[in-house]
Amino acid sequence: MPLTDLQKVRVKIADKPIAENLTRYGDGTAQVIQLAHENVTTASAYVPLNGTAWSATGCTFDASGTLSFSGVISANSAYYVHYIHTVFSDDEISGFLIDGGGSIIGAAAEAVEALMFDSLKRARWMASDGTSYDDTSAQSMLSRMYDAFQKQIEAESTSAGSFGSWSINQGDW
Repeated sequence: MPLTDLQKVRVKIADKPIAENLTRYGDGTAQVIQLAHENVTTASAYVPLNGTAWSATGCTFDASGTLSFSGVISANSAYYVHYIHTVFSDDEISGFLIDGGGSIIGAAAEAVEALMFDSLKRARWMASDGTSYDDTSAQSMLSRMYDAFQKQIEAESTSAGSFGSWSINQGDW
């Protein structure tokens, strides 16, 4: 079965579905839990069953990563959640396709540009024990990807008879 345009954009920007598994404990007051990720496509929640197995709950979820249990999770009672999420929602990818002129490369460039704006959240730090973290190099990689996509867009539009190709050929007259 051929890929849809949304799937092609996801492949181009490597936005593969990511599976997460987590075990948390109730606080005795919360019935609604916010997961760490958005764009959740599927989720299942489980609670312990007689100490040896997990039993599925009647939990509901939405794409924003909100889980709603049918009742309050008792204090210190474990629950287990398995969910799948992506970086961009289908609506965001559709918007990138529109803003990118309907082309896969244009949509990929729009997605990378969105991630570049997100670079404001990037950080670099070093702890006194020598542990360090640097997430700022992602910006330069995104910038290189964006430039490569822009070159592809320019090359495609020139070969498709855009104004650029028309003006280049005017010297032949």
